[in-house]
Formats: sequence, C-alpha cells, structure tokens
Amino acid sequence: MTESSAPLPRRWRYGMHPEAVGLQIASLGRVDLPIGEALRLEMVRTDPGSEDIVRVQYYVSTESGGWALWLSCPRADLAAREAALQSIAPPSMGEP
Repeated sequence: MTESSAPLPRRWRYGMHPEAVGLQIASLGRVDLPIGEALRLEMVRTDPGSEDIVRVQYYVSTESGGWALWLSCPRADLAAREAALQSIAPPSMGEP
C-alpha cells in the first residue's frame, strides 16, 4: 500500500482493521447505525484451514466527523455482534 498525498477530509479519524493485510473483501455496502451512516467492509481469510473469523470494519460519518470502528468474531456470532451496534447512542452534545 502506498500513502496518498491527498489531504484527509477535515476532522476525519481513520484506521485499518489491525489484521487487514492478507484478508479478502467478502462484502461492501452502506448501513445505518444510530451514530450515522456507515460504509461496512467485511473481510475474511481464504487460506485453507483458516479459522471462520469475520473481520468487519465500519467507516462512520457523524456530525462530529468521521470514525472507523471494527470487530472480529466467529461467523456464528456476527449477527449478535452487529445487532449490539444498534444500541450505540451518539454522545449528547452540551451535557457534561
């Protein structure tokens, strides 16, 4: 991977899934989370004998800027983990 000389969008926090190297993209799409619209990127290993672990990264656009979050779990747990993301609430502005 090479670094882009293009400036990052204002107030964007970014990151890559820590295990992204060597993974293949299984799906890419938009999802709505309580904190904002997100680009959902699902990555898997395709090596023979590799564990059935799914790595999902979300690039979320919020009113306070962009964020990246990710999760890794066995495929059997993915639906429950993603359902838990629906309980994330945006921070209350102006409250201590």
